[in-house]
Amino acid sequence: MLENYCKSVLIEANAMTEMAKTLIAPAALAYTLEVAKTAEAKKALAPDLPCAYETELVKKLSAVADAIAVRTEALEDAIVQVEAIEDVIPQSEAIRDSLIPKMVELRVVCDKAETITAKKFWPYPTYGDLLFGV
Repeated sequence: MLENYCKSVLIEANAMTEMAKTLIAPAALAYTLEVAKTAEAKKALAPDLPCAYETELVKKLSAVADAIAVRTEALEDAIVQVEAIEDVIPQSEAIRDSLIPKMVELRVVCDKAETITAKKFWPYPTYGDLLFGV
């Protein structure tokens, strides 16, 4: 059972890194680009137009994208370390003590990205879609 647990968590961790790198971070970056282009267009139209909302949103999105990259890399490193452990008991302890906390850290920033990324860019159903959708 412990072996199955280790295999299952490692599969989840690998899927999580793949989702973060190939879908979530790119979605946040694509939205960042659109918001930056919007601010640029506003300034081109009228240089005195305020773009405080767009500027702050670009900063938040950029910070979240950077955090996703950092936490994804940390999770990938932890996966490599856990996979290198051959005995199931120390491996399960490493999963508990290192891998799962890194998964939680990545989840937190991905959840943050979901709250500030426009729906049309988000690659997954949102919590609202899941809770209230048909």
